[in-house]
Amino acid sequence: MSFARFKLGVQHFINRPWVGLTLLLSLPLWFVFGLSLKPPVMVQAVSSALSDSFYQWNPRSAPDKVVFIEVENSSVQAYGRWPWPRSLIAQGLAGLNQADVIGLDMVFSEPTHANEDTALANTLADLPAIGGVFLNGPKAQLLSGAAYDQILNSALMHTAGAQLIGSEQIELSIPALREATPILAALNILADADQRFRHYPLAFWLKEAALPNLGVQMWRYAYQQDLIINRQQAQLGDQTIPIDALSRSRLNFYVKGDFERIAFADLMQPDWNPSKLANKWVIFGVSEAGISDLRATPLGQYPGPLMHLTFVANLLDTSLLTELKGIQLFFLLFILAGLLGLILQFKNAWLRLGLYVLLANGVYALGLGLYLYANLWLEIFFPLLLLISSLIIGELWLFIRHKAEADYLRSAFASYVAPQLVEQIVKQGQDLKLGGDRKNISLLFSDLRNFTPTTEKLATEELVSHLNAYFGLMIEQIQQFNGTLDKLMGDGIMAIFNAPLDDEDHAYHACRAAIAMQYALEDFNRRFAQGDIRRLKMGIGINSGEGIVGNIGAKLRFNYTAMGDVVNIASRLESATKEANARWQEAIMQGETKPCAEVDILLGEQTYLAVKDRLPCYPVGKLALKGKSDTLAAWVLDWRAVKSDLKQRD
Repeated sequence: MSFARFKLGVQHFINRPWVGLTLLLSLPLWFVFGLSLKPPVMVQAVSSALSDSFYQWNPRSAPDKVVFIEVENSSVQAYGRWPWPRSLIAQGLAGLNQADVIGLDMVFSEPTHANEDTALANTLADLPAIGGVFLNGPKAQLLSGAAYDQILNSALMHTAGAQLIGSEQIELSIPALREATPILAALNILADADQRFRHYPLAFWLKEAALPNLGVQMWRYAYQQDLIINRQQAQLGDQTIPIDALSRSRLNFYVKGDFERIAFADLMQPDWNPSKLANKWVIFGVSEAGISDLRATPLGQYPGPLMHLTFVANLLDTSLLTELKGIQLFFLLFILAGLLGLILQFKNAWLRLGLYVLLANGVYALGLGLYLYANLWLEIFFPLLLLISSLIIGELWLFIRHKAEADYLRSAFASYVAPQLVEQIVKQGQDLKLGGDRKNISLLFSDLRNFTPTTEKLATEELVSHLNAYFGLMIEQIQQFNGTLDKLMGDGIMAIFNAPLDDEDHAYHACRAAIAMQYALEDFNRRFAQGDIRRLKMGIGINSGEGIVGNIGAKLRFNYTAMGDVVNIASRLESATKEANARWQEAIMQGETKPCAEVDILLGEQTYLAVKDRLPCYPVGKLALKGKSDTLAAWVLDWRAVKSDLKQRD
């Protein structure tokens, strides 16, 4: 297709504004809707976090019927560290004998003294208590027949087509305590993509059994109503429970601290009156921070038992949330796209901007209103993403209508350069052109040693955060000594000294920057215990000499960098630090006296000659550097022999 025909096609498209606008706005509409059907993990995390603020507006109070009996700080102070003797637990639980149903959010998987276990078993046998299991531990197929029979007796009866999270592992209480409770329940809750807990699994597959979670089991026991789950929804008595694809229900969190909470120590007081719990639903669990498994929620850290209690409370006051998705969400997005199309008809840009802001606030208000008044949950990320993407596309479409497309595209892409480079060039009065100049420079290369295990064991988000913190410290030390960051390469750093800013003492300042980097890394590592995979080790190579520095690349894309043998040697010196240090340590172990403990910084000959009278440097011998036919002499810089106070440059 010739350029003239393309231009004619564009003009034909522009001259039909409604056709063009409809086609353009349909792109983000279908993209956002498709994204909502199967959102990637990062999108799930962002979308959930964006709507979390709705919970802060929740006016509801938790029903009085639910009570949390907790092993908290005052109880631990009174009776010592958990776990306690089971006779003590039995004595406290005996005070719950008037409760309607008791959910035990704990597993007694190890036997203790026989009389202790018997005391607790006898107490549990007299209580309307539901035992707990964790879906971990020994393989499920290793369960004894009696244990699996109890699992089957506790399982759901109507699960045709149910999509449940499956588990092949289970941890049970010892037989005497397990058999003292009429039924068992799962205690597991799974986090969302951002490791926050918002959803409550109704049940889990365990072999052929669908074992309900604790909150469901408490309802079944109290009301003698079974949970019916199919592929689309769940039914508990007369109440329909909205579920997602894994049969999880979104929790409706109450204001933190809104539950009635009674310390275990209160049960042991002489004036304790069991009638306080008459007709109550009780969950017994641990909330002491040093013992409990705290869960991150939109309202902060919750002890695990409160997650079950929240679900039970939602059941009792019918406040579980229905998530708007599928065709319902598409209908909402379609209306929003239509409103955006109307806004784009206004010629005044400031008016359009005001209407965009108003529409964005309207999306949030709609989500909040649906939550407060209809128990409907709208992930406002998707309408806002449609708004932003449609805004960009629509405004660009308007720009194209009033400006020449070809000129705009050339100005937008042909003039692209890194902002920091432009600023530096402007300050020095240089022209933005290809080419370089020969100049005596010093190059610093650093790289992390044995970093692969860290990358394998850290989650992606944590790894990126960890590297960002590390790079921030290293770049600060480089810039403190007149260095210019050239590039970041994976976990490596390349810096130039004496370019583009002139620095007569560049070799010395490169060495001082390397020393500062090592001390900064040492401070960075103090945050982590010995053996922690987040502790980092770094090797640095420095070389000085003549190289070519300038704008290297092509006309449409180039970078300010350095080239030449001086650069290659500096990089090879950094790579050689690991092997040189290994030989150095081997020599020390064999009894040889070395002037310093480790080889962390290697210097080339020109760098060594420039700093030898001011910094402690020692020869490591000739090194065979990759890509070099001849061996090259190198020196180790003993950075630990130099003062660590490097906040001010010499």
